[in-house]
Amino acid sequence: MKKTIVLLLTAAVLVSGAAAYATGALTGESLISKSYLTGTYVPDVEKQVSQRVQERTEQVYQSALTALNQAHSAYLAQAGSGGTAGTGTYASALADLRFKKGDVITLSTGSGGMLLAGSGSVSYAGGAVVDVTAGETIPSGSALALRHRYLAGENTTASLTITSDTAVLSVEGYYSLAPSGSVDYNALADALFEMGLFQGSGTTYGSGYDLENPTTRIMGVVMFLRLIGEEQAALSSTAVNPFVDTPAWCDRYVAYAFEKGYTNGVGESPSGALYFAPDRQISAEEYVTLILRALGYTDSGAAPDFTWDTAVSRAVSWGLLSSGEQAMLSQSQFLRAQVVYLSYFALNAPMKGGGVLLDRTVSSGGLNRSQLEQVMAAVTVPRL
Repeated sequence: MKKTIVLLLTAAVLVSGAAAYATGALTGESLISKSYLTGTYVPDVEKQVSQRVQERTEQVYQSALTALNQAHSAYLAQAGSGGTAGTGTYASALADLRFKKGDVITLSTGSGGMLLAGSGSVSYAGGAVVDVTAGETIPSGSALALRHRYLAGENTTASLTITSDTAVLSVEGYYSLAPSGSVDYNALADALFEMGLFQGSGTTYGSGYDLENPTTRIMGVVMFLRLIGEEQAALSSTAVNPFVDTPAWCDRYVAYAFEKGYTNGVGESPSGALYFAPDRQISAEEYVTLILRALGYTDSGAAPDFTWDTAVSRAVSWGLLSSGEQAMLSQSQFLRAQVVYLSYFALNAPMKGGGVLLDRTVSSGGLNRSQLEQVMAAVTVPRL
């Protein structure tokens, strides 16, 4: 439509230019040369017309967006004053909430949502759901686009279903939740955070957990050192860092982990330089290997207890993992959510020499065992 308008207006303006050129040609004294007309005049006219159309189109778009936002605000005001716009929990402004796979969040007329992490879909039986960011309605069954603002239209009940293991959804207006029975990785992250064994990545939404993202090797080592209560020992360590590819912020972590034999890096160059590959994604086998080492098992020497490629299967036989958890690790992408899961349940895993990992965590970290156990007692997440 925009292109058609440009062409029509350009044509109208060019008629006058062509007439002037034709008049000059008939008298033998052309007022405008043909090269000027085709090389300068016509492109300039097209540019000016296109600019005017763009300005006008932007005005129309902004006017439509303003009207839509006003309608949205009216719906929210009606809901807040006890009107009939919706029922359930009410959020007067976009509020970031964490959900798990299979959770269904229902939005009533005038309510909205924005997916910040993870994946989900929207469904509705009648009415319309508007993708405000894209400026269009979307069909029922559509996948939610990240950071797009969605609005339930008039006489519409929209259901947002979480399809990833975890997700962060910002909701506004009236909403209700139908929770699923899926693994609640969010609750496990909350517990580890409260215990001081897990920290967010600094992301400003979803508590900063980033459970939807992969874990790098350096993140895995840091999480592991916290889990066994040795983070402070690492930070105060004077060990030499043998790796040439680690940034300054993690220097003490990798130096300490190498000295303790917790990690050996990924190899060395022909010149003998050692590499850690801090930004490479850690695998389930690598993280389970770290935990098995913490439990007293070895994967080196003349008679190792396990090798990295048998770490998961051996972890099942030693009580660190269940067969259901082994299947989960083989079928799912290894994300921060799975790191949290393994870390939390490893605290009660049996040590090779007796006791459980929590004993080592408390002893090494100087932590209050009763406080940690009180936090764990409140967790109701079943194991797979």
